[in-house]
Amino acid sequence: MDSITHALTGAVIARAIDNEKIGKWGTVAGLAMGLFPDSDFILGLFNHQFSIQYHRDFTHSILLIPFYSLFFSWLFVKISKRPYFWNFYKVCLPVLMSHVLLDLLTSYGTMIFSPFFDHRFAWDLIFVIDLIFSGVILLPLLASLFLKRGARWICRGSLIGLTVYILFCWVQHGQALGEIRGFSKGLAGKVIQIAALPQPASPFRWALYVETEDNIFQGFVDLRREDLPEPASPQAPFFERLASLYYPSGSIPFHSMEKLPDSPWVKKALTTKGMKFYYWFARFPVVKSINSEEGRHRVEFMDARFFLPGIRLPFVYFVEFDDSGQIRSEGFAEDRKRL
Repeated sequence: MDSITHALTGAVIARAIDNEKIGKWGTVAGLAMGLFPDSDFILGLFNHQFSIQYHRDFTHSILLIPFYSLFFSWLFVKISKRPYFWNFYKVCLPVLMSHVLLDLLTSYGTMIFSPFFDHRFAWDLIFVIDLIFSGVILLPLLASLFLKRGARWICRGSLIGLTVYILFCWVQHGQALGEIRGFSKGLAGKVIQIAALPQPASPFRWALYVETEDNIFQGFVDLRREDLPEPASPQAPFFERLASLYYPSGSIPFHSMEKLPDSPWVKKALTTKGMKFYYWFARFPVVKSINSEEGRHRVEFMDARFFLPGIRLPFVYFVEFDDSGQIRSEGFAEDRKRL
């Protein structure tokens, strides 16, 4: 979930609690605690790979959150000059937990049991930027600032509204998974995993994935759509190109991507430390391209989870060898473009 929505959610939770002993400092604490776990973005200023490795790591650990809550409650007591430690704790703890919960709803992956386990959990229900979700938070929060007498219940109503919306997305997710199961029944190979990932701009749009031993299959569905999409040119506006990806239920074309083409350079790339890290991060890794020219052999990998054809292709990792098999260069392609 985006950081602004996290901060607003923290403020709504604090105002729903509405502890008179700490007053407006409760809202301040809610805003700050909503933002705190995303302070790990600073890691990206030093190294992209370092940021990917530790984003949503120790600052998002449910094992460490009680200790963060103790520290920040003590800090707010010192800053506010209000000696109500446990009142601040009643705000800090639920807000920090809400941050982790909201991130779990997305498909990026959150290491909630850090530092003991580095598995990335994801519930795949809500896109990282969801304007409906943010609106359910923002509008009641603004109303609570002007209607102070009923502020607590307005914010509680907002949280109930969020719960209803999440349940709605859960139902849509189940329908999207049904589309995948129908497609996967016709595949000859063994199905390793399936997934339906939320998409931007609509809770009815989902990216569908089936992984077999040799291939990744990707399709896009709009559960509310009835007609086939019109093709969009590369020069078309963003939302027009985005809408052209999604097909109605029962009419979804699945694109097949070979996971590991038979190439000695692919096999060599897979043994490198960088690729072992990438395969830890990526959920649906495939070879994007293999190029050999002028004594250089470059293999590029992508995570199909983030792939929107003709629109977006982030997190591309490459390894480049010379003829002797020595690594000449490796890293994320996005970093190279910035140089």
